[in-house]
Amino acid sequence: MQKYLIFFTFLLFSLTSTAQKKLKYTAKGKQEVVRKKGQSTRYLIDSVVFVQKETTVYCDSAIYIRARNQLKAYDNVKITNDSTVIRSDRLLYLGDDRTAQLREDVVYKRGFQELYTDHLDYNLDSEIAYYFNGGQLIDTTNILSSTLGYFYAKENIARFYQSVVLTSPEFILKTDTLRYNTLSKIAYSFGPTEIINKEGTIIYANGGEFQTEINQTEISSGNIETSEYMLNGEKLFFDDFRQYYLGEGNVKLTSKENNLILLGDEGYHDKANGFSKIYGNAIMKKIMQLDTFYVAADTMVAIESEYDSAKRILAYPDIRIFKMNVQGIADSTAYFLADSIIMLYHNPVLWTGENQVLSDTIAIHLSDSSVEKMDLKRNAFLISKDSVSNFNQIKGRLMNIYFRDENLNYIDINGNCESLFHSMDETDTILLGINKMLTSNMTIRFLNNQIRDFTLYKSPEGRFLPPHMIMEADKTLDDFNWIINRRPSLQDIFTKPVYDEILVPVNNNYYDFKVKPGELEIEEKREKRQERKKGNSLQKSSN
Repeated sequence: MQKYLIFFTFLLFSLTSTAQKKLKYTAKGKQEVVRKKGQSTRYLIDSVVFVQKETTVYCDSAIYIRARNQLKAYDNVKITNDSTVIRSDRLLYLGDDRTAQLREDVVYKRGFQELYTDHLDYNLDSEIAYYFNGGQLIDTTNILSSTLGYFYAKENIARFYQSVVLTSPEFILKTDTLRYNTLSKIAYSFGPTEIINKEGTIIYANGGEFQTEINQTEISSGNIETSEYMLNGEKLFFDDFRQYYLGEGNVKLTSKENNLILLGDEGYHDKANGFSKIYGNAIMKKIMQLDTFYVAADTMVAIESEYDSAKRILAYPDIRIFKMNVQGIADSTAYFLADSIIMLYHNPVLWTGENQVLSDTIAIHLSDSSVEKMDLKRNAFLISKDSVSNFNQIKGRLMNIYFRDENLNYIDINGNCESLFHSMDETDTILLGINKMLTSNMTIRFLNNQIRDFTLYKSPEGRFLPPHMIMEADKTLDDFNWIINRRPSLQDIFTKPVYDEILVPVNNNYYDFKVKPGELEIEEKREKRQERKKGNSLQKSSN
């Protein structure tokens, strides 16, 4: 008896459920029933209304097959289901599955979202809408279109596939796969993505996150392209409102106009304030016809301007320079793009061939193919090592170095010129003596990067020291400092070298290895004691 009771309970429940799924209808106009093969079909005309649970279907005419619980509706079709309203020209409604197939001029509305298409399938229980052959979703902020799309109303999520275009007030995004949150207005793309903002900036990415209401974007691996620069990185962040673009991991900033590439661990482009910054093993590459000019530093800043003369790239500190025929070090540098001049500051040192030059400041003039000229401003010092390791030396207030075909051509020295040359026999193996000269101006000519001859101007003074009269102090001029072990290689550009010695200035001019690690504090204390002694002496003399 209990078994029969359970059976009838389930049967009653099934009949009740089936009854709830059956469509109920009304129509003002003609109603016709046609029976065929034991199945009745109802034809309804004028203000037709179907009701199932909380769902209502309106149309001008309909065909209803009761046995299948299936409805075909035509003209001015409208479905209302909770807060969702859908309109179309045609509808196939499957009552058992509660699935609506809407065709032609379909308009789906839910809250502030509107979806337009010609082909929409919609499940009224799960509230999932699917369109194909093209569709467009519009909300209060954005317009999204694609070939295929799904709208999950309960989760406030939409997914778009194939030829996806997101149009926001600030940018247009194109991709093939996109997920969109209709509440937060955050979009996530998957795969190749292109974004163009209203300023003309273009972003190419391999997917990313786009916060469309606050115009912020985070993408993984890609590049950002402005009118002047292109920024690449493993991870990029884009704030369109602030016009701020950040890159992390193997950042690459390329200047379109000047054949310049900046590399580093991290970097950003601040378009609103007109500058870019690269830091963490920063490297600048100037592409030339036959060679590449490298500059390495901890930090680099590229400054934009509407005036060409103000456009420049700053690098600091610990500058390392490498080109096949020129290498160097400095504390900081500025590259003026319009004039193609690189300024090296704070006791720079340059090497070319067997020659080393030092100065307070050095200006390097570049052409498209090579280094054309160097200007040494104040306290210029040239050291040239000959074939038997003698050091020929020249000092002066100013020095202009000229190149031809990547080699030293000639040097002009102006003001307080002091020189020291080793005179050799014809075989260049036996030292005949040392020439020391003082003059106001001098020109030195080179052959194969070795001194060939020189010309002195305006009543030079000099003396010749034969070998037996040469003392150790006679072999160098004051402030002589040969630091060839600091000459950077190409490897030093990409990997910062580590030195055992600490460099300190000598006579406030040139670097020398005077202090070992751990001794710097002792040296500073010694200098302070000397300063106190000088102060006490001056005080006593004044008394």
